[in-house]
Amino acid sequence: MSVRKFDIIVIGAGMAGASAGAVLSMNADVVVLEMEDAPGYHATGRSAAFFTSAYGNDVIRLVTRASEHFFRTPP
Repeated sequence: MSVRKFDIIVIGAGMAGASAGAVLSMNADVVVLEMEDAPGYHATGRSAAFFTSAYGNDVIRLVTRASEHFFRTPP
């Protein structure tokens, strides 16, 4: 059996873990570990299925509206 070494280990493949792993992998050898059957299995994965600009206070709604284009057409 061979041993593989990584620079960074990310625990959890929810939205935060998957995002962190993707960004970190640009400059390092990264592995993302997840104990569930699929990434984003729990609430973060399910809550990411919609976009609403009517949630939160005035500042949150303003920032949400400003980010809508990025959400709908990511790079």
